[in-house]
Amino acid sequence: PVAGNRWKRGEEEWLPLYEGKMVQAFDHRAASVIVNPENLNRPAQPREATLAEREDPRWSPDPQFWVAADEVDWPRGFEWALAFKDVTAPTNVRTMIAALIPRSGVGNTLPLLLADEAGSTAAGADALWLLAANFNSLVFDFVARQKVQGQHLNWFIVEQLPVIPAEDYARRFGDQTALEVVRDHLLRLAYTSHDMEPLARDLSCERPPLSWDQEGRRHLRARLDALYFLLYGLSREDAEYVLGTFPIVQRQDEVLFGSYRTSDLVLAYMNALTAGDVDTTVAL
Repeated sequence: PVAGNRWKRGEEEWLPLYEGKMVQAFDHRAASVIVNPENLNRPAQPREATLAEREDPRWSPDPQFWVAADEVDWPRGFEWALAFKDVTAPTNVRTMIAALIPRSGVGNTLPLLLADEAGSTAAGADALWLLAANFNSLVFDFVARQKVQGQHLNWFIVEQLPVIPAEDYARRFGDQTALEVVRDHLLRLAYTSHDMEPLARDLSCERPPLSWDQEGRRHLRARLDALYFLLYGLSREDAEYVLGTFPIVQRQDEVLFGSYRTSDLVLAYMNALTAGDVDTTVAL
């Protein structure tokens, strides 16, 4: 075994094989794969990462398989990619779930968006991490679930979904552009382990991995959701309607907090961003 949950045998290097069950939104370390040989139909099942594991920047989830590095077709000079879960449904908690993952093998349940070698520059990287934030926004998910009819988020659907164009990220909220806000929040959500240091370097971040803060992440995602509601041109009333179409999110919040906290946070952050405030942490 070597760093990043990779293996070596002589001169051969073996990379973990990521599957859809191993990731969640902004989290490439959501679950390890545990094999139960007594389960003949679905022996490989996810085992959710513990809080202690997520707080350890050295920890990586265990896959079911490792694959030879020379069998992994990855753009030269590019050490991470945008992945999304193929298996889904419009009745799930979320329909689109995307994560940035390190260079690795990938199964067919986790399609990748990659920069080509000619585009593996800062501009090429920007397109992918901006898409990661866009894909995981509630407003994007609202549109995606109108289009998914079965249990797969097929490429032909993803290719037709509306994303925010690059020039719209120049919009200012107080003294920061939308691009600066998304970059800061994306790093704080995705750069929580050493294996994502290539992402940090491509975003000109020289800090060590950022700590996993469960409550802090809830606020970061709520501010991003608020930002994307505004970038898509939705009013506060529109956003309130969209948030009301996520009943499972609402039920989970009511069990944990006694109220629809996600909605309350997003709407509050919309007010803050509209006023030009990108720093205040909303207290409910």
